[in-house]
Amino acid sequence: MTITGQPPGADPDDPSEFSGADKHRSPTQSPTTHPLIEMVPQLIHIHSILAPTDFSPASKKGIQYAAAFARQFEARISLIHVYELPFYAADLSFTPITSKLEKLAEATSRKRLEELAGEFIPENIKGQLLWRAGKPFEQICRIARELSSDLIILNTHGYTGLKHVLMGSTPERVVRHAPCPVLSVCVSEHEFN
Repeated sequence: MTITGQPPGADPDDPSEFSGADKHRSPTQSPTTHPLIEMVPQLIHIHSILAPTDFSPASKKGIQYAAAFARQFEARISLIHVYELPFYAADLSFTPITSKLEKLAEATSRKRLEELAGEFIPENIKGQLLWRAGKPFEQICRIARELSSDLIILNTHGYTGLKHVLMGSTPERVVRHAPCPVLSVCVSEHEFN
């Protein structure tokens, strides 16, 4: 099926039918919004969006998409950061260092999540900030289950080859294991205004 932007029954050869005349637009529609777009929130119910971030410049794109979707669907955003703590051998003498590192990671995560939320998520969108220690894809999927998320929106870095093997596999693993749909946002894609 092809959606061309013309309302049902419109004459494709008559330019007054849709281009500029807005004859089929309801009084509440903006001139650039097609009736089909306004129906989407009525057809698809998204109440909870999980937006993971690794604080990279690329991850901001995923947060922008999450904010746009939350605005469109009147959904709640859960902004999450998952950090991995260093693993030490079975020597228990490192326990106090690990505890200090975890407290530092928690404080840093909270501060940076608050900054991102303040920059990208409008005040009228409800949400929460979460941070967890562990493997990112496992924690993202676990939190999505716990929160009954309807959608996960995350970014991809677009890595290929060895970089993909070493760094870019988290989005791929989330897609495979997530309990809900996942929107994967490429850094060089469309900008939301």
